[in-house]
Amino acid sequence: MIQNTVATAILDCMQGKLDEHPLAELIREITAAGQSGALRLSRGRAKVAIYFEEGRLVFATSNLRAHRLREVVKRNGLTNAHVAEFSLKASDEELAIAMVQRGLLRPETLTGIRGKQVGDVLRLALLWTDGTWEFDSRVRLADDIRVQIDINRLLLECARHLPASFIAARLARANGSYLRAGNNKMNLLPAEVFVLSRASDSLTLGELTAQSGVGEEDGYRAIYALSLSGLIQRSDWPVALDAEASPVSTRTPRGGPTAAAVDEIDDVADVEALFVRLQLAKDHYEVLDAARLATSDEIKNAYHTLARRFHPDRFHQSDQQLRARVESAFARIAQAYETLSDQPRRADYDARWTPKPAATGGQKSATAANGPSSAKRSAPRADANRAETSFQHGLDALKRNRPDEAIRFLAEAAMLAPREARYRAHYGHALIRQSNTRRIAETELQAALALDPENASYRVMLAELYKQLGLQRRAEGELERALAVDPKNEAARSLLLSLKSKSQKS
Repeated sequence: MIQNTVATAILDCMQGKLDEHPLAELIREITAAGQSGALRLSRGRAKVAIYFEEGRLVFATSNLRAHRLREVVKRNGLTNAHVAEFSLKASDEELAIAMVQRGLLRPETLTGIRGKQVGDVLRLALLWTDGTWEFDSRVRLADDIRVQIDINRLLLECARHLPASFIAARLARANGSYLRAGNNKMNLLPAEVFVLSRASDSLTLGELTAQSGVGEEDGYRAIYALSLSGLIQRSDWPVALDAEASPVSTRTPRGGPTAAAVDEIDDVADVEALFVRLQLAKDHYEVLDAARLATSDEIKNAYHTLARRFHPDRFHQSDQQLRARVESAFARIAQAYETLSDQPRRADYDARWTPKPAATGGQKSATAANGPSSAKRSAPRADANRAETSFQHGLDALKRNRPDEAIRFLAEAAMLAPREARYRAHYGHALIRQSNTRRIAETELQAALALDPENASYRVMLAELYKQLGLQRRAEGELERALAVDPKNEAARSLLLSLKSKSQKS
């Protein structure tokens, strides 16, 4: 009898590591098995709790300040003045009730905001590639809060941002087959469309990657994303939970979502939430977490809020890698603020980002004439046109010795068309002039070379950066590779001779 009790307890509460069973796969397994319970994640001091009911993900919460309802409502229409009257010690549930009672929020508005709150929690946790997890099938959500989450779409979205090496490692452990499982109702990337079109027959990983014709890295990412989202059926998912385990009680241990501690906030975990948000941001407004119709004061407040929390000076004692990422993130925040805080620049930016209205009267629009597929093609084409315009403005600003203006335009070009090597290269080269952005410059130049490895001029740019950083051997190596590609490249030859002459003298 004692042995049976112990066995039941083990089945009802299981645990493991996220590098062995990442969150996306755990969510897929729990929903596929129709299980109920709470999945708790821990990564350093950051904690996340996710609640399921019969296979439906119904709520999620974390102990990060950015994910508390007080902060979320301020990103969705309320101001500091609105929430100042409520106690800082109030739980999210207490705050929600009070705001509805006082007429600050309507119940349906609150429901929408809480859905965004849960989405923000999940977008961060889905990118964790280390940490621990624990699933307890006995736990039930105590509070009367449920949200609607399109979990398949969220899994697809987040799989696009996981490290390529992590995805390759997840798929390398498998030997199963892949088969198209359902109709696509999502906006897929080109690589995902190609992979899905080839999965009409059951194929191995290698066969599906080869037939898709998109390259191994893009193919693996597309296969992993489509499998998580249910568009492709994978035969051999790793099993972390016992699907036969059934709950022994309907009680609610440990109180529900407010059990996560909120008194101690981890700055490092908070900044990771910022990295995720910036990674998903589509424009300057999303970078600042401001509404498109925000006033000048609201734009300023949004920037100062981010500056108080994430200015690089606050991280001067952090490790070098984190400092570099914070500097890169804040450079993007500063660029967004510089554009949106200046009314003429903001108007120009809005004009370039706002789609033109369709033709009226007796004329047919291009979309009407060419069908739905034309509409899908028009957005990338418009982005490409805006990117080229920004790029030319950036080059012109460099000629006129306006480096700050040049960086702003070149950054916009690189953001709009990240797979255009020349945009990334010239943006990185412009950043070399500023000592605090040279690490970002290296990232951009390396990205350009990854897209166009035979371009000798990009290697010369990277060599110039390494020279300024005092990395002479790296600089010489890049110049030698540039001359191997283009033996007549005078810039490469001249800089290499200069470096070797200096080395001999010293």
